[in-house]
Amino acid sequence: MLLEREQELSVLNEAVAEARAGTGVLVVVEGGAGAGTTALLNRLAERATATGALVLRSGGIPAERTVPFGVLRRLVLPLVAERDLPAPLLTAVPPIAAGPDHPGPDGEAGAVVRADTLHWLHILFAGLSAERSVVLAVDDLGWVDDDSLEALAHLAARLDGLRMLLAVVRKDGLGTRDPLVGEITAAATHRVRACGLSRRGTAALVTRHLGDGCPEEFRRTCHDITGGRPKDLRVLCDRARLRRLGAPHWHTQRLRGLGESLRRERLLSMLRREPVLDAFLKATAVLADQATDDLVARLAGLTGQQCAYAREVLTHTWPPEPGRDRAAHTRAACAVVLQAMGDEESSRRHRQASAVLDACGAGPEEVALPLLHVDRLGDPWEIHQLRAAAAAARRRGAPETAVRYLGRALVDVPAGSHVRAELLYELGVTELDLESPVAGRHFVQAARLMPRLRRRAEVVSSTPMDIVRSDPEVAALVRETAAGLGTPREGDRQGSYLAMRLEARARYAGLEDPGLVTSATRRLLDLDEQRHVASAAERELRTVLVFSAAMGGQCDHRTVAGMARQVLEEEPAHSALSGLALELLPPVLYCTDSPQIVASWLAAARLHAAQEGNATTLSRIEAVQGLALLSRGEVGAARECGVRALALTGGGTPRDRVHATLVQGHVALAVSDAALAERLLEGAEPAADLRMFALFGALKGMLAEDRGNLPVALAHYLDCGRVLERAGWVNPAFAHWQVRVALIHHRAARTADALAAARTHHERALAWGAPTALSRALRLLGMVTEGTPGIELLRQAVDIVETEGSRLELAHSLTELGRRLRRESLPEGDRLFRRGRRLAAELANAPVGAGTGSPARTEQALTAGLTPAETRVAERAARGLSNREIAEELETSLRAVERHLTSSYRKFRITGREQLAHAMGMDATR
Repeated sequence: MLLEREQELSVLNEAVAEARAGTGVLVVVEGGAGAGTTALLNRLAERATATGALVLRSGGIPAERTVPFGVLRRLVLPLVAERDLPAPLLTAVPPIAAGPDHPGPDGEAGAVVRADTLHWLHILFAGLSAERSVVLAVDDLGWVDDDSLEALAHLAARLDGLRMLLAVVRKDGLGTRDPLVGEITAAATHRVRACGLSRRGTAALVTRHLGDGCPEEFRRTCHDITGGRPKDLRVLCDRARLRRLGAPHWHTQRLRGLGESLRRERLLSMLRREPVLDAFLKATAVLADQATDDLVARLAGLTGQQCAYAREVLTHTWPPEPGRDRAAHTRAACAVVLQAMGDEESSRRHRQASAVLDACGAGPEEVALPLLHVDRLGDPWEIHQLRAAAAAARRRGAPETAVRYLGRALVDVPAGSHVRAELLYELGVTELDLESPVAGRHFVQAARLMPRLRRRAEVVSSTPMDIVRSDPEVAALVRETAAGLGTPREGDRQGSYLAMRLEARARYAGLEDPGLVTSATRRLLDLDEQRHVASAAERELRTVLVFSAAMGGQCDHRTVAGMARQVLEEEPAHSALSGLALELLPPVLYCTDSPQIVASWLAAARLHAAQEGNATTLSRIEAVQGLALLSRGEVGAARECGVRALALTGGGTPRDRVHATLVQGHVALAVSDAALAERLLEGAEPAADLRMFALFGALKGMLAEDRGNLPVALAHYLDCGRVLERAGWVNPAFAHWQVRVALIHHRAARTADALAAARTHHERALAWGAPTALSRALRLLGMVTEGTPGIELLRQAVDIVETEGSRLELAHSLTELGRRLRRESLPEGDRLFRRGRRLAAELANAPVGAGTGSPARTEQALTAGLTPAETRVAERAARGLSNREIAEELETSLRAVERHLTSSYRKFRITGREQLAHAMGMDATR
């Protein structure tokens, strides 16, 4: 009993009755796969047989669609075999009775034979229908061969007046583009559509198969899975019963999984019977997102017509799920195909896809994508394609994808081959973009496999500095390679280039090696003797050497500042985005009191970083700007720079925050800001960088000192000092610990210890010679020295920084001198004390450009390298003030004004005051 088919059966009964009455009838039964079209055709045949009609049945088979007259043979041959035909018809049987192995002639002779065949068929069925009604049932048109379709169309046009019924099934989506199918269906006298069952019909069919008591959710799930298609419902219910998914537990969730399984089985079964669809789907699956019509056709070896046919077959045999468009439907089918494909076939087809894409001119990544799914790579061409794809992925900013390509290539490359070495090197370089911790290990592995020493040196010398310093194994490899390369021959430019890059890395890894720190100045002088146009390798080496020389503090600060200026003059500003200059040179300029050297280079670097949108580099530049301001004593402005630098790092790594933290930490030490120190130390990770270690040690000591715990403070300072001394970092500009140790001894009345620490600090400051460091050392020595000698030392400290160096150090020296003079009841004590306190407050609180502490300097003053103090004096002199008026307004000595003016004339390259206004870029009356 067919469910919900009463109207359709009524139409079929009517058609049978009309055919018996002598009216030719053409019935088209339409519907989707599994909707019950065949069941309706069977019911029509049964009804016609019951009325005494001659029922002849045939159906299209996918495998026989290319067999000429295949469907007609199955209709006619039983009659010919029984020889139940008039003699004239038997003697005129056309070639269709000869079997599929004898298709008949081609060309014009073939056309004549086909015409005779059509005429013979019409005569045959006209004669048969004269005796009794004849029913021809064909299931379905989509699979019928072209010759049989032509014959059916010929008969459909000649049914009038015959007691004949031609019933055909046309499945949705199959054969709809064939003009003969359209011609047959257009001639239909009756149409019947088989639709899916309603939810009520589905419930009835499920109950019939699984019994009463089936829950509503179970029935609804059956309908959702099958769309109410009767055939699919029967199969689903049979499988559910076999797997005991029904009563009493009614496993609805497992039923859904069973539905998916049945859907996949149905598609795979169809692929075994339909080679065109199989080739089409496999080609589409392996091409994935690159599956264009042309590429699929080329890879599958199909014509455009065959591809269109395959799509129709897919829609017919595997209807899309509700709400899924055609593209999603095809992807779902491809997923089933890929899952069912064996490893060997999958590898073969993906290789073919890669070759087709390459032949069609696809890009490197498009060609390489299929190779990721090949089981085992063996062809050098395949490795080459993956490497090219990785390079393309890096260029477009997708290092994760590049790592995937290179990782796949490495799997099947022999362990000791040079190709593996190059792949490992490329993988390490790519992992640097991801800041992967394993990049260094891959550099080491690559270098070990390099067969030639020169190539190994090229690889090792390209290793980024931070990896060399953080990975001991890489550092050891650098030293080993440098030793193996030796001293290059004269004229060997490449050898010299590699040797310098290796030395730069070895020295960078050994920044905390006292031997390398001590030898840095001598090595810089050697390089100066061989001076020529500096290569990138030499600039890199000089940068490291200048930093080491500054930290060692063994030579004059002017020499080091000159070397730093020389490096910056030759270093392109855009190198700040990846080079060493932005990391190592600012501390050098800070401790040499030469921040003006970096001003123009820093501005250009900021422009490049802004164009690149590199927040990390912008943060570093902001921090460097803060360090430059701090070296001039402008702590308020430096603090603001530090805050902006930290904000730019956002959610970056601790390494990204190092420079901003250093600036903030030095600000905290400069003004004894305990609250800022606590914030910086809160949640801070153990310091791997020596500068950070020294900073954190000094901040911890300062906090302990602020809380009155002098023993703990002294322990922190001494620990910090021991580590710095062991590394050879004895520059007094960074020896905050030594100043604090001397002051703690002095507070504890350990005068001898205080004097010893202060004298050691002073000796190093004298050797270094920078005004700020020397003034600080003299101030410290004056603080721990009693009586007139101590006052004289404090006066010297003030004199040194009156004209150059840090304004904050001047404020501290003035304050301390005023305090001592007040204690001695000397009249100038109050004035100096107030001046120092006022200057310190201005520097601590005023942003850049505010107040007398930090004037807004003109572009000309910045370019010439005038210090803030020189700018203040030169500006007033340009406005027409006398030296005495300037000294009174700025509360400084006449001698200091004269020194500032002399320095300004020299920097502007002018001879006197009358040229000053023009040189400053200001009106003389301003």
